[in-house]
Amino acid sequence: MKKFTGTENYVATQDLMLAVNAALQLRRPLLVKGEPGTGKTLLAEEVSAALDMPLLQWHIKSTTKAAARPVRVRRGQPAARQPAQRSARGRHP
Repeated sequence: MKKFTGTENYVATQDLMLAVNAALQLRRPLLVKGEPGTGKTLLAEEVSAALDMPLLQWHIKSTTKAAARPVRVRRGQPAARQPAQRSARGRHP
């Protein structure tokens, strides 16, 4: 299995590499939280590209239902052009 060691565009700390690689090894999602502008999305994009894995984005708000699903992002396509996330009833959240 490939391991994430950072990229040319993203210098990861040892702790961050450990967390990312543990999630990969355990085949579990990694919850990344933090203030706006701290690099959460960039981390996801760089891990996805470095390991040639699909990128799933799930924008969670206080009103997000557990039945909601993440949206697969196509590389090189702006997020605004991604298919709209739908709720369990088929309506937009």
